[in-house]
Amino acid sequence: MAEPVKIEYFQLMVGFEFPPQSYSLDLASVELYLQATRDNAEFYRAGNLVPPMAATAYAMTSLSQAVALPAGTIHVSQELDFLKTLKIGDYITCCSKVSRKVDRGGLRLMNIDIRVINQNAEIVLTGKVGFLLP
Repeated sequence: MAEPVKIEYFQLMVGFEFPPQSYSLDLASVELYLQATRDNAEFYRAGNLVPPMAATAYAMTSLSQAVALPAGTIHVSQELDFLKTLKIGDYITCCSKVSRKVDRGGLRLMNIDIRVINQNAEIVLTGKVGFLLP
């Protein structure tokens, strides 16, 4: 199967919306996240809860699958607001949009707003990530 074509940095304009990506937060994927982060907090398992940063990981995954950033790009900032609790079995959709793009001399900065929505059309996460590009 061919890998999807990624959008290049130079093609992006402020306001560009990346294609939304959806994920099922099943038990197996949440367990993989907990193992990868070595998070042993029992309240996630006991409460059937999904760690908030797992939603962020999915949002960043969907973004990385959509855009081709040049080698040497640095993820310099992120601001996140977690608005609702996620439970195992929830279904999320990750949306992202270019909110700022600055090209001055040798300095290139880009901010991307992210939003994660659950199966009930409720916003569970909003945020902004910043990149410094070579």
